[in-house]
Amino acid sequence: MQRTLKYALTAVLGAVMVVPAMAQDNFPDVPDNHWAYEALARMKANGLLVGYPDGLFRGGRPASRYEMAVAIHATYVNLKNITDGLASQIEALKGGGNTGDLDNLRRALEALQNEVAGLRGLRGDVDNLRRLADTFQRELQDLNVNVEQMKRDLGDLADRVSRLEARRPAIDISGDANLWVGAGMSGDRRQPGLTKDARLVGVTENRARLLDGGLTDLTRDLTILHEGALTFATTRETGPKFRGTLVIGNMLGGSSNFSSAGFANTPGATAFGDQSRIYAGLGYTEADADIYLQDFGVRFDTSIAGLGFNAEVGRVGYKINPYIYQRIDNTSYFSNERWDNGKWSFDGAILGFNFGGAKLDLFGGRTSRRTSINGFEIQPMFAGAYQGEFSGVGNQFGPDPRPGANPQGLAIANETGFRVDRNLGANLNIPLTSAGNVSLSYLLLDSDTGYNLGVGPAGENNRISVFGANGDLSFGRVRVDAGFNQSNLQLNDRNRNSTDNTAWYAKLGFNGEAFGLYGQYREIEAKYIAPGDWGRLGVLRNPTNIRGFQVGGYINLGSALTVRAMGEFDEGLDNGFATTTSFGRNTDITHFNVGLDYKMSSNMNVMLGFEDTRFKNAINTNGAQRPGEARYQWATVGLGYGLSDAAKLSIAYEYSNVRDYFVPVSYGTFGNGGFYRGGFLTTQLTVKF
Repeated sequence: MQRTLKYALTAVLGAVMVVPAMAQDNFPDVPDNHWAYEALARMKANGLLVGYPDGLFRGGRPASRYEMAVAIHATYVNLKNITDGLASQIEALKGGGNTGDLDNLRRALEALQNEVAGLRGLRGDVDNLRRLADTFQRELQDLNVNVEQMKRDLGDLADRVSRLEARRPAIDISGDANLWVGAGMSGDRRQPGLTKDARLVGVTENRARLLDGGLTDLTRDLTILHEGALTFATTRETGPKFRGTLVIGNMLGGSSNFSSAGFANTPGATAFGDQSRIYAGLGYTEADADIYLQDFGVRFDTSIAGLGFNAEVGRVGYKINPYIYQRIDNTSYFSNERWDNGKWSFDGAILGFNFGGAKLDLFGGRTSRRTSINGFEIQPMFAGAYQGEFSGVGNQFGPDPRPGANPQGLAIANETGFRVDRNLGANLNIPLTSAGNVSLSYLLLDSDTGYNLGVGPAGENNRISVFGANGDLSFGRVRVDAGFNQSNLQLNDRNRNSTDNTAWYAKLGFNGEAFGLYGQYREIEAKYIAPGDWGRLGVLRNPTNIRGFQVGGYINLGSALTVRAMGEFDEGLDNGFATTTSFGRNTDITHFNVGLDYKMSSNMNVMLGFEDTRFKNAINTNGAQRPGEARYQWATVGLGYGLSDAAKLSIAYEYSNVRDYFVPVSYGTFGNGGFYRGGFLTTQLTVKF
């Protein structure tokens, strides 16, 4: 029916184009900011108006009233056919048909449910069509349309849409299932590999075979993780709306076996952890099967004092900007929305207020003590340079792990970093016409355990305030991003630190059809502390006390091949923090990342990548310069295959060649002197439903 309608509409419009110009002058043009123009544009986006052969209303020019009338009638016919067809399908299914053919019946019900689900928002389209029929009544009559009958039909359509929506199930169920396999192997010099997440690969699971260093191959260092999620959501369009995601699997959590064979300080192992921390120095293994709630909340929309207002209450998620409030992706080798979306979750509320085009969000709640059935904590929040966790005692395996004192943030098991137990924030987003927006943000982060910065003012501290302005502005294909953020460490309401605590950046980019380029400069001072995700250098997350440039871009070599590359050139910012951040003004950091993506077919693509990061003149915690340079190199080849619209298989192999300064592992355990060379094979199967 849509194809027939499209051909008919094309024929009508072709006739319109040959009407003499004087006839066109009888109908004033309708500008593209007219409500009728916008209403039909929305219906085209909803699939009701199939459109002109070369775009709606000949691209961006104003439409004549005659063209508007043609489009209104075409949309009305299409909408009537859709609802007539759905009504007849429902009646046919109610009649039973061949009840013995259960498979066909189930497929028919699923198809009908999907179509009915697509009716969401049609009532507004019907109401707009009724208003359009009144506004363009004379032009519709010139098309020999029975306008009064059309209005009656639209009234019936409104009732029919309401009845069809009422037949939808009250709860919509969707979800995904994931299977992940990781296998590591040691290199030719009997050294383990090291991943971009600072995890060991190519080692035995329990580290018991220490006589040969615990090194192994793909068949023995094998980890199989699985996880399934069910999302339940109400389908109602008005009133409170509920949504919750229940997750079952063995990806969350892990174990730390560091007492095997009497070696108390050998590394442990874990699965993917808690969705927020880097488990530096650990291997991979399966966790116990567990159950947890990823999100669980109720949302409602209303108005207060004439202003639009919405609220989401329960276990909710929120993010602002990588420099101020965004959770890191701690699973570089596993792709999943709930693990990777960057939102910090908390048990609390998000309140939104609309002021014209501006939006103010107020949010807050508890970020700790949210556990799975097995008691494993979900998304504990830390502020500052990011924490990792490994089995060990004291600081014997690396520099001081406290953020601000050590930008690598490699924490030990007793978690000496700033742990956020409650967060309160405000984020005001102001649109700059259609070209961009700016956000003004303020956070108040409270800790129950206290925190000693280790540099600057001494003493325990229990609060951090973070504030900043970040924005973007587009000029056609050119985009400008910039931001300034600051953090203050506090004891209750008293400020304990107000220097060396800012982060700012400026970025200029161009995105074309065939290529794109960008350049950025940034400075992150030594005592800047925020729950963000502003980058990775080698295995270090959220580095501080650095400044430098980034450049990068991509080029499309045909429709199937894309080449991308980036480079970063940093130096230490301040010698006064060299012994606590490992960086001084003599420290040089270079980071390169190149890749190639090739689309072999509509459902298969190949990826090649190489990353190289080097640190020169880094500093020991005792103030001495480290010998040589730290080097982190990873070469990757990957294959992605779309099994169907809802299922995808990906396979990748990565080889690491690393000389490390920063991973908190007892090098003597393997006798490798900080060198890591090994392979890591990963496979992921994802099915969505």
